Order: sequence, then C-alpha cells, then structure tokens
Amino acid sequence: MKLFFYAKTGHRVGLDRMRRVIALMREFEEFDPLLMVSDFRAASYAKELGVRRSVGIDDVRNMPNITERGDIVIFDSDEYNEVMHQEMIEYFSHFVRVSTDPTDSVKNGEIVISPYLEGENIINAILIDKTYFKKEDKEYEKVFFYGDDDYEKKLLKDAEAFADENFDLLEGFYFFMGYDKELKKYFNNIYEGEMYEEVLLKSKNFVTSSAQSALEALAANSNPVYIHRDDKENHYFTLLEELGIPVLKCFSKNEIVETVNVTKNYNIKKINDKSVTNAATELKKRLNL
Repeated sequence: MKLFFYAKTGHRVGLDRMRRVIALMREFEEFDPLLMVSDFRAASYAKELGVRRSVGIDDVRNMPNITERGDIVIFDSDEYNEVMHQEMIEYFSHFVRVSTDPTDSVKNGEIVISPYLEGENIINAILIDKTYFKKEDKEYEKVFFYGDDDYEKKLLKDAEAFADENFDLLEGFYFFMGYDKELKKYFNNIYEGEMYEEVLLKSKNFVTSSAQSALEALAANSNPVYIHRDDKENHYFTLLEELGIPVLKCFSKNEIVETVNVTKNYNIKKINDKSVTNAATELKKRLNL
C-alpha cells in the first residue's frame, strides 16, 4: 500500500490546488509519497518547490496506471462525476478529498478536508504551507498577482485598474512568453513567476486574484487583498471574509486603491504554522499510518 497525492493543474486552472496539496504533502515525507498533477510542467515545478517525487499524468483517469487498488490517495480536484467519485472511493483503501466548497457533503467511505465543514469523516483545516509563516523584511510596496493562469489574456483588460498606481506585477507560472511586454505599461516592475515565494514574503501589500495566494500572504503578514476573477469559483468568499481579507468583486481602480490604503483588521488567530501539521496528524490517525 502506497501513498499518493493528486492535484488538478494546468494553463486554464493554475496552481492553487497544487500549492495547497504540497503544504500537506510535506507532512508525509516519511512515507515517500508521489505527487500526481495534470501536466508535466507543474510536475517539474513541484520538484523545484522541494517535492521529491512528482509526475504529470495528463488525465485524472490515468491514476490507475500509476496506483494500485488498495493504495491511499489525497485528492484535490473537481475532475469527476458521481459515478467516478464512487469508483475512486472503492478503488483506494482510503480516499481523502480536499474541498473548499461550503455546500459540499461527505460520501460514505471518504474523508474530506475542508475549511468549512465539520463532523464525522471531516478534518476541518486551512491548508497553508508553513514556508509562508516566516516574517521577512518587506521590500516590495505594492504587488499584484493575478494567478498562475491567464490563457485568455483577461489581465490585459483588468490591468487598467492598476495603471499609474505604482503597483508591481508578479507573473503567473503559465503566462505566455512575451506577455510581460504587453503588460509592462500598467506596472512599475514585473517579476518572473519563479520569484513567487520571495515576492509574496517580502511584499508590504499583496493584492491577488488567487485565493490560495491570499491565504499565504496573510500568513506572511503581507496585507492581502483579494479581487475575484469572473472565471473562478467563489467558494473562498466566506473564508476570506472570516479572516478579515477584503474581497473585491471587480477590478475597480477606486476600490483597489482605497482598500489597499485603509487599515485592515485581519483575524490571524484562525491560522498558524501548526495548522497543516495538526491536520496531517489527525489524518495519519484516521489512515492508521
């Protein structure tokens, strides 16, 4: 019986799920887990983030090509229907699903990790990599991170909200080559995606359309503000608001400037560097590891 993690990734969905899964996966290193992701670029990048074993499998339905019946998988994806969901529960000895949907429910035979749900077969947890709880000196005044994906180049329209407001841009992992040249007129500086951790940790104000990045910025004391993209789910609204992270529903220059400049009241007591360890400890008990 082996331990696997799976996260949906790709140039249309970004890396939020992978970042979340890696945070938990670090707590299981003694079991030599293998990370499966949707594309080979993400698998390679995961190794740069310290994951020892990772592989791209193209399609979630290819998991049985790598796993065996009776293995354990910790699964973060929406790539399934009702039938497939039940088949995965029956195939794996333990099927652990990461969910951020506040309306979700637990199927018989699975364990769900959720920041919202509570009850039997549920681990209530916010998954943030302990890396981001480091307190670094702040070097970057105002940074915007759209997310790791922008296949339709929607940022070209939304970036108008940042023009002449002295923001820097942190590029996304899947941004097209040369995209920075199209965006440079809106931002003071543009940092490559490989600088993600450094820039997030050292930002005074981190404005983002990635919910996971907003959580990481809160951990890093980088004054996060979240701007919702119309191509993303709104599952995180309640959680972000509970944590005191401002949630803007559109790219309004006035709202962005006003929100960045106002003093925020973050509820940082709900997150700490032990949260993911506590979740992993509880999960190990339930998995008999």
